[in-house]
Amino acid sequence: MKNYLKQRYKTYVHVLFGLLIGFIVATLLFDKPDYKSAIFAMALGLIVGESIVFFKWSKNKRKEKH
Repeated sequence: MKNYLKQRYKTYVHVLFGLLIGFIVATLLFDKPDYKSAIFAMALGLIVGESIVFFKWSKNKRKEKH
């Protein structure tokens, strides 16, 4: 259980990092951010964060096979 919680904590760190990237991109691209750009930033950040988690998961899965 401790290992699972540790792994989930690392996952959330990556997702939050992705959200941070999304917000930085939105503030740089838009002069006056509104709700639409905030939703776009959140979606972009979630996609980036979740893809980091997915690529790490698939890399670990390949290591387990060999």
